[in-house]
Amino acid sequence: QTPPTPVGSSSAFDPARNYFSLIRGAPAFTSFATKKFVYHFALVLTQPIMPLFLVREVKATDSQIGTITMAMSLVMLVGYFIWPWSSRKYGGRFVLLATTFGMVFYPALTAATPQVPLIILYSGIAGLFQAGLDLVFFDEFMKTVAPEYGATFVSIVQSMQYLSAIVAPLIGTWLADSIGLGGALWVSAGLRLFGFVLFLRKDTRLVSN
Repeated sequence: QTPPTPVGSSSAFDPARNYFSLIRGAPAFTSFATKKFVYHFALVLTQPIMPLFLVREVKATDSQIGTITMAMSLVMLVGYFIWPWSSRKYGGRFVLLATTFGMVFYPALTAATPQVPLIILYSGIAGLFQAGLDLVFFDEFMKTVAPEYGATFVSIVQSMQYLSAIVAPLIGTWLADSIGLGGALWVSAGLRLFGFVLFLRKDTRLVSN
């Protein structure tokens, strides 16, 4: 895309003002980026919790934990073929809502029924929905920004994602100490459900679906 014409600045603060003015002028982007931040925060909240839960609560062996991880990875490969077809047939919004809702159940069901065979099943299902999230988040995000500012807005949303990746695991471990590992998983499930509800609200987009 042709980059926008550079605007001269009279002070050192002008670039920052222009930057935030650009963000304020893109309400669809702001809305989607906020929702994505909430949902990604809920996802990475479980990163330090799930392995500890499997070891301490489920008493899973090394081979069982490896099988759980393998199940998720294998089904993700299948999902990378299924979700593009679903997106073409039903639209990106359908995939977005289906995957954000589907990922709610993994921490909830794991906390509710801590049994290795069931967790292997839950992990495989989660892998299917995770593949859809990986594919749809970027596509739906790009519909909220003007093409000439794509690189700028990508840098913003990536920065927000890395911020959640730093903060959320710390909060997750604090929750685990406060309410237990299972409780922290339930909190993650609740935040994921909240994120799904946020995505239910359809925003105005710059590019039609």
